Amino acid sequence: MAKFEKVNLLNYPIFFMTKETKCPYLGNKSEKRLVTDLNNNPFLFDELSLSGFRRIENWMYRPSCSHCNECKSYRVNINQFSLTKSLKRIKKNNEGISTFLKKNLASEEYYNLFSTYQHKRHTGSSMSNMTFDDFKSMIETSPINTQLCEFRNKEKKLIGLMLFDHQKDGLSAVYSFYDIKFEKSGLGNFMILELIELAKKFTLDYVYLGYYIKNAPRMNYKLKFKDGELYSDGKWTKT
Repeated sequence: MAKFEKVNLLNYPIFFMTKETKCPYLGNKSEKRLVTDLNNNPFLFDELSLSGFRRIENWMYRPSCSHCNECKSYRVNINQFSLTKSLKRIKKNNEGISTFLKKNLASEEYYNLFSTYQHKRHTGSSMSNMTFDDFKSMIETSPINTQLCEFRNKEKKLIGLMLFDHQKDGLSAVYSFYDIKFEKSGLGNFMILELIELAKKFTLDYVYLGYYIKNAPRMNYKLKFKDGELYSDGKWTKT
């Protein structure tokens, strides 16, 4: 009689499709996602990230829509990146802002800034209704190396926060928010510039900025950060 080796199925990733929902970026389209749980397979994080997946808490996902292929992962090649005139201006406009690396632990201070940002920028969205427990889960639930970067003004007031992941080849911006009073100074873009500087200090090659969607105007800011690469048809190509 043949002998069979016992296999723990939890050691192998299981992918499944979500239900079809309204696309949050293209209002006339619907969205489906291919997802897998990282809890039992955290070692897959880097490989999946290189294949266009993104992380939310313990889940990795990638859009897998029936009639749309607009979502493309975008990353900045650190070794080829240089400041444009507009980025130099943004950097100058935000002189005096200090950054502090922190553990990914939620606080009331962070949550208050997050809630204000959501209600002023994304009124009516699911994130604008997040409770502190929801927020804490978003910040703290991670089976991989995740950190926070605080942004404080000269008075030490918290004006921005970025949640990011460490990858073998780079840093991945998971989510960021800020005091919209500083929007005109380009604080949101300045936060990305600081993440790029941090990646340089860690001698990494890339900063991952999530999905770029050509027909979604609020995604256009990502193209400011050159040289960029898009993941499409199973490979990364220069923009």
